[in-house]
Amino acid sequence: MTGFEGFGLWSIVGTIATVVGGLVTPTNIETYISLNVDPWDQNETIDFMEPMGSFGIQTDLGDHVRLFAEHQSSPRQGNDHPGLNHAGVKFLAPVSSETTLYSGISVNSSIDTDKVDIDAPLISVGIEDGDEDLKIFVEYLADMSKIERGRLSIGLKLYFR
Repeated sequence: MTGFEGFGLWSIVGTIATVVGGLVTPTNIETYISLNVDPWDQNETIDFMEPMGSFGIQTDLGDHVRLFAEHQSSPRQGNDHPGLNHAGVKFLAPVSSETTLYSGISVNSSIDTDKVDIDAPLISVGIEDGDEDLKIFVEYLADMSKIERGRLSIGLKLYFR
């Protein structure tokens, strides 16, 4: 399996909806598409084929709080529908005008697949750097009850406003 059999109709619809959503919503509501990889591919809780992609929407409430909802799945894998879908809050610590540290908590959707073994809320810790349209990020995402079995991802996010 080396192709992109998971990049089908739902991926195309998700991409179009993400771009259009970002363009028609107020500028304080951002949508994004990301592509990321776990360089060690040792995650057990979020078991998708690498690399992974995501569609997301977020809004910042001031300088230190972000609300978000995100879908993650693998473009290389056709049997991961409906992917990982979670929504929550991130607490932001701006380091500079382009760099932000964050930590967050989110809840996974009850609609799940056997590729996601999540029993508790998710926690995330990360850093993002870049301008308002393109950011590089590093994030650790894990089930609170299995923190050591999370996924470390490194990737790029392309934003639409």
